[in-house]
Order: sequence, then C-alpha cells, then structure tokens
Amino acid sequence: MLLENIPLKLVSLGLATLLWFVIAGEKTSEMGVSAPLELQNFPMDLEVTGEPVDNVEVRLRASPGIIQRIGPGDVSAQLDLAGLQEGEHIVHLTDKSIRMPFGVKVVKITPSILTLSLERTVQKLVPVRPRLVGRPAAGFEVGEVRADPAEVRIAGPRSRVQAVESAFTEPLSIEGAQAGVSDVVNMGLDDPLLRVLGSPRVRATVRIREEEGERAVDGVPVEVRGGEASLRPASVRVVVTGPASLLRTLTTADLHASVDLAAVPPRESPAVTVDLAPGHAGLHVKEVSPASVTVRATRGGARSAPPR
Repeated sequence: MLLENIPLKLVSLGLATLLWFVIAGEKTSEMGVSAPLELQNFPMDLEVTGEPVDNVEVRLRASPGIIQRIGPGDVSAQLDLAGLQEGEHIVHLTDKSIRMPFGVKVVKITPSILTLSLERTVQKLVPVRPRLVGRPAAGFEVGEVRADPAEVRIAGPRSRVQAVESAFTEPLSIEGAQAGVSDVVNMGLDDPLLRVLGSPRVRATVRIREEEGERAVDGVPVEVRGGEASLRPASVRVVVTGPASLLRTLTTADLHASVDLAAVPPRESPAVTVDLAPGHAGLHVKEVSPASVTVRATRGGARSAPPR
C-alpha cells in the first residue's frame, strides 16, 4: 500500500514543503496590547485586596496581515483562581493564560508574576453621615442633621470593612437657608473595594435654627415669698441664653426673681430663683448673680443671715 499513488503522494509532499518555505520565509510583525485581566472561578466568599491589577501588557508576534486585524477584545489574560484560599498567593501568567487569535505568538507579558491577596467577605452596619456644603443665612446656624435610614449595611474584604466608621452622602446645600433642608441623595464609601447593600439612596434632613446667644439683664428685682424681709441686694443680674431675636426684646419685666423664706432655715441665705414670663419658650436662664441674697429683717424681728 505504501507504493500506491506514489505520484500523488510526491505532489502532496512537494506542496507541503513549498508551503513550509513560504510560511517560514514570511516576515513577522510585533505589537503591544493592553489586555484585560479576567479572573475566572473566583471563590464566592473571597475578595481581592491591595492594588488591583486590571490589565497586563502583552507583546505579540504574527504576520503583518494578522497583526493588522487584531482589534479591541481579541486579546485577554485569563487567571484561574479555582481552589485558592484566604491569604496571599503568587500566580504566574504564561502564553497559555493569554486568549488571542490563531496564528499569534506571545513574546512577553508584563507583569508576568502577580501577587494576589484574598480576604473573606464580611458585612457591617455603619451610620450614614450627610455631607453639607454652604452656610445658612446670616443669623442662622445648623441644628440637628440626620439621615433616613440612619444606618446602611456594607460589604467587602474583612480588613477594609473593619476600617470603615461611616458612609457619606452627596453634598446637600444649605447655602443661605433660613429653614430646614431635606432631600433624597445618594450615599457612598471612600474605599472602591467596598459596596453598599440595598438601596444607595437616603433622605438627608438638616434643621436650620436661629443663632443662639446670651444676654445679661441687670437690676431684676427679687420678690420675697414665705415671709417678710428686706434683702441685700434687692435685685440681681440674670444671664439668659436663646435665639437672638428673642433676646433682643427681653426686659426686666420678663424675668421673675424670687426667694422663698419658708424653705430656708434661719440664718441661711436663700437662693434666688428666676422664672421667665409666658411666651418666652426657647430662652433659658444660664446664670443668676448673686446666686443667693442676705436676709436683713424677718417677720419675727430683726434677723440677719451672713452672706455666703
């Protein structure tokens, strides 16, 4: 059988030899491409930490015709992570790792050695902190700031999740505000390896209130209750805190200072109590000076109490 169709076999051998010489003698070209790194068979409960490698540089060699036809998406680097556990791993990229068109040869891969750190995926609840930009109108200030929901669940590599203290929102402008501001905004995290589970939108609400200050009112008369007596001093100085607009209209008539002799043992200096007249909600008595007074005379005769 070996001697059958000898002429035909000789022709085939000659054509194959000729084709080999044509291919061997054909010029080749090289080109470099940035190939996306595809991680395959990634363990579902693990994540890559550290600086991620998204692309590798691949030097290719082929005939000019093939080189010219190579386009985006024709070349990629594929890395199989099947069986890897949590920890640090050194992996090698070879020509077998490169997906490329037929007839192309890999000359060089940069980098060809990669270090992958894998960590367990964990979750955590963190508070949401609305971010504010701008300033309220003159005479107003920022009060309570809250988000709804107040917390969000995040996920990612264990070490990255443990380092997060809060999530933040898109900037919410309070420029020139004289009343509360509320809006639905997106929230985010500084670490790109982390993600928000559930809806990434929250309602951020900012309470804008009138600026608070304090005002001292001198000469507030002290009323005696629970007996008859003369006091020294007969009036006190009262420091009041609250919204500036209410403080501007405050007078001595709005402050009621008194001492209760019935509640104080003899020769004791009674403490001065100050109440605000109705209609002054939002104001608060901060300080009374002096805090107590000396009793100079009482119903039972001359009796005095030494000052404290």
